[in-house]
Parts: sequence; C-alpha cells; structure tokens
Amino acid sequence: MQLNLQRLRQISGKKTLAGVLILGLIVSVVALNVAKSKKQAGIPVKTAKAETKPIQDNVFASGKVRLTQKQELYNYTSTTVRELFVSPGDQVHTGQVLGLLDPVDLEDKLNEAKVNFNVQESNLNKVIYPRDEEVAQERAHYQRAEADYRNAQKEYERTKALFEQGAISTKELDEAELEMTVKEAEYKSAGEGLKMKETGPTSHERNSLQAQVEQARLQVEQAEKNLNRTVLRAEMDGVVTAVEVMAGDFVQMGTRLMTIGNAGQLEVTAGVSEADSGRLKPGQKVKITAAAQPNREYDGMIQSVSPAAVAAKTAEQGSQIEVPVIVKMVGDIEGLRPGYTVDLSITAVDKESALVVPYESVMEKEGVKQVFVVENQVAKLRDVVIGVDTALFTEILSGLAEGDTVVLNPGEQLKDGDRVHETTDQPPVQEGAKTL
Repeated sequence: MQLNLQRLRQISGKKTLAGVLILGLIVSVVALNVAKSKKQAGIPVKTAKAETKPIQDNVFASGKVRLTQKQELYNYTSTTVRELFVSPGDQVHTGQVLGLLDPVDLEDKLNEAKVNFNVQESNLNKVIYPRDEEVAQERAHYQRAEADYRNAQKEYERTKALFEQGAISTKELDEAELEMTVKEAEYKSAGEGLKMKETGPTSHERNSLQAQVEQARLQVEQAEKNLNRTVLRAEMDGVVTAVEVMAGDFVQMGTRLMTIGNAGQLEVTAGVSEADSGRLKPGQKVKITAAAQPNREYDGMIQSVSPAAVAAKTAEQGSQIEVPVIVKMVGDIEGLRPGYTVDLSITAVDKESALVVPYESVMEKEGVKQVFVVENQVAKLRDVVIGVDTALFTEILSGLAEGDTVVLNPGEQLKDGDRVHETTDQPPVQEGAKTL
C-alpha cells in the first residue's frame, strides 16, 4: 500500500513538471511571435506632414505711452513762482505766456553786466582809436616821466660821489638808487603808453582787450537769458499735460515746472528681452492694447531698435537685460494718453506662404539640420535647410516637398533605414505666438 502511494506521488510530480515545461514553451512561442510581429510592424513613431501655409509669430512686451514732441519748462535759479496762467488740459500756442517767476536780483545782475561791457568796450576803443588830446596827454606824461628819471639819475650820481667821500651813509645811497629805479620803470611804462597811443596796440594786446570785451558781452547775454526765463513761454503749439507747482511755491534750481506737448502725436517705449531682440527690426507691425481702453486695439510700427542693451529693474527688485524699442503710433489714437501702460504684440514673422514642419521634427548634428522622412514605412534621414522659426513651426527652404511625412521627436534610438509604424494619437498642432 505504501509502495503504491509513493509511485502515485512520483507520477504526479512528473506530470506537474511536464505541465510547467509545456507552459513555459507556450509563453516563449507567444513572446517570440509578438517580437517578430513588432519587428515586422516597425518602431512606433508620431508623424506629421510638411505643408505650405501662412505663418506668423509674435513677440509680446509692455511699454509706456509718451509724447513724441514735448516741452518741459524748468527754472534756472532758486526762486518763487509768482503766477501761473494755465492748467492741465489747456490748449496753448507758440509764444504764449504760461506763468511768471520772481526775477529776484536778476535785473541787477543784468545791469551790472551791461556796465562792465560798456567799460571793456570803451577801453578797447581808446586803445584802437585814440583822440588827439589823449595822444597829447600821453606824450606830456611821457615827457614828465623822462624828466623825473633824468633827475633821479643825477641825484643818484651825486649821492654816490658823496658816499665815496664818506660824507653819507649806505642807507642814503640805497634810497637814491631805489628812487632812480622806480623813475626808470615809470619812464619806460609811459613810453609804452605813448607808443600804443601813436601806433596802436600790438596784436597780442589787441586780442587780449577784444577777449575781455567778448567775455563781457557773453555775460550780458547770459544775464538777459536768465531774466527772460522768469517768463515761462510756450515754444510750440500743444496742450498742457502737467503743472507740477503752484503760485507761491519756492522752487530750487532745476525743478520741472510744467510740460506741454502735442497730444496728437504719441509713441510707445518698451523693452524687449535680449533673446527676442534679434528678430525685431524697424517697420514691423505692432498691435497695442491698453487697460484704460479694453475694447480698443491700436496700430503701431517699430520705429527704432536700440543698438545697445540695458539692465532693467523687475518687480522682484532684480534686473534683466532688455533692448529698448520705440513704436510709432499709426492711425487713430483716440483714448490713449501719455503715461498709459500698454501691451504690445509685435509681428516678428509674417509670411503668407511657407513650407513648414513642426519644430520638434528638426534635429541638428554637427551644425547640419536634419529630419527623418517616412517612405514605405522606413525612416530615412534627410538634410534640410531651414528659414525662420516660430513658436511651433520651422520653415523649410530645401530638402523637403509638400506632403512629405516627417517623424516628430525621433530620439537617438531611431536610425536611418529603420522600419517604423506611424501612430495616430498625435494631437493637431496649432500655430501660436511666442511670449517673452
């Protein structure tokens, strides 16, 4: 009985082992068939078609509206605002008086400058155009100086002789010599004065006197200008956009008092990130929106792109590198005011027809742009030449034809000549805009 039980167990164990072996064989066959089936079907890839379509790409930025033409009025000396004749919003005309400042002592300074100018001009004229009586006076002065010098010489010779005889002291001799030297200097000076009266000044003397006259004239002009600046006048037709002081205010030199400008001519200043600045150029179209006019869209055009970048502060108290641009307003600007913050949509790329593929299909290897093209379920590597890039598409200038099927995100595992299987779960690609 025990022997039969053992045989029964052995037979049962063999059957179990055989079952396991058969199951493993079945699994292996199934896996082999699956792998073979996959190999025959190819590597699954997502694809898209090269197509001809219009492409557009925008760069977004924010900026501030400002006057194209404006006049800012400042004071050039510390003084008091005497009167103001205009308020913000008033229309003004060229030459109109907008206000008055206290001239303080500017009138006295102007009078002093005029007196000094007259003196310097008179001195020059006397030297260049002397009168006969002046020449006679100068000659008489010269003759007196000559006589005084000759007498001083004689007195010195007499004193020297007495000193050599021991009759006088050394001090007396020195005094006589000093007197002779002084009279000699006066004699020579009088001679130069007479020569100048008779023959006119030398070129150096003339230039020196003329320079003094010119300096005095400039002082008069500056004094007149400072006095005239106390009368605030409009230098252009426009509208008063800001009045920053009140009558009676004491203002320090250099204070901005008011601003006028042409409200019909506006422009926008903005900063574009350095990454996008290379795609901008004058003449590109701009769409402009303002929070103050939520239902309006304004037109503009890039007028200039700065050749230099600047560091601009951010809201987080940091900084970022930006390139300043100026946008000229085009067409109707009703509702916009200087100082408004606006949003800009700059059309950096705008082509009515271009052969494009999704940007994720283009690869680069050793400086060469390439794509995988699917032909008869085989991936073939092809060199291409690209044009402009947008946020989602890349323009193809050569290497592809319209309708060619390209592989999206091919990855490093895909090789030239691999069999592939196109999947259909790729969502449609929509053209978009690039933001800063």
